[in-house]
Amino acid sequence: MEQHHSTHTCFLKRVSMTLDFISTLFPAIPLAIVALNLRYTSLAGLMRNLAAQIETSAQSPALTDILVKELQMMQVRITLVKYALFFAGASFVFNLGTLYLTLYNFDVSAHFALGATILLMMVALICFCVETILSTRALNLHLGVLAPSLRHRSPTP
Repeated sequence: MEQHHSTHTCFLKRVSMTLDFISTLFPAIPLAIVALNLRYTSLAGLMRNLAAQIETSAQSPALTDILVKELQMMQVRITLVKYALFFAGASFVFNLGTLYLTLYNFDVSAHFALGATILLMMVALICFCVETILSTRALNLHLGVLAPSLRHRSPTP
């Protein structure tokens, strides 16, 4: 009887731990999806503006080349955000699956689903981190273009 009680206690601790992980990730994943979706929307708007600048540009070829490089970098960035959104969405689906499997006592499957949830969220965050690095590079490229014209302006008091 003692062994049955010990096994039951261990089972309840595992279920509790799984539910703790699920409840921690449950609000975090949709918030990440919202943030990524806002990032995607703002990048899409920037790409449209940049494309319009290139099409209507009567600027120097050097500046047009830089704008084209920025647009190419934005295409990579928007692809990374799109993948991050996909993996975060898949992570949320697996998180819901973990909840379902836990509620119906499919413990082993629930632990695999929880592992998949965490792994997918890690991939989404890696995509986001790479996109952030590229965002910084794009900003530096853009500031490099503006730097000469900013030096010629006098500061206003």
